Amino acid sequence: MTSPAKFKKDKEIIAEYDTQVKEIRAQLTEQMKCLDQQCELRVQLLQDLQDFFRKKAEIEMDYSRNLEKLAERFLAKTRSTKDQQFKKDQNVLSPVNCWNLLLNQVKRESRDHTTLSDIYLNNIIPRFVQVSEDSGRLFKKSKEVGQQLQDDLMKVLNELYSVNQMGCLALLS
Repeated sequence: MTSPAKFKKDKEIIAEYDTQVKEIRAQLTEQMKCLDQQCELRVQLLQDLQDFFRKKAEIEMDYSRNLEKLAERFLAKTRSTKDQQFKKDQNVLSPVNCWNLLLNQVKRESRDHTTLSDIYLNNIIPRFVQVSEDSGRLFKKSKEVGQQLQDDLMKVLNELYSVNQMGCLALLS
């Protein structure tokens, strides 16, 4: 019952099976590479966001300091020269009062930029660190689960291959 044609056909089936298993292995390997690349890209993006907000916080703080210096310089100048003359006219909307309001507004703006800098440094950046750590753990767990599933699949494929080989050998005998 074992004819050379049947033997040749069985060899072709086994060769096709081997090719398909190799393709599956290649696809599984590619999936793991894609997962690693995604992880690297996301980690890099989160790092870039942290760097961006860290630099933005520095800029906000510098801007705040410069505004504070500007306001203080002119407030000191107006206090020293004109305070005595204009104290009695405080309720009048005079150019001096408008000037003082403007300088006080600049001081408030300075405090606002300091607060914004603090928010970036103490809230935003630590949150990106936390998200990065969480993402790393998730990718690691995903990779472990994916690798386990791939190992299980390859085990089943190898068992199927062994059973198929035994079946072909039984037919040949």
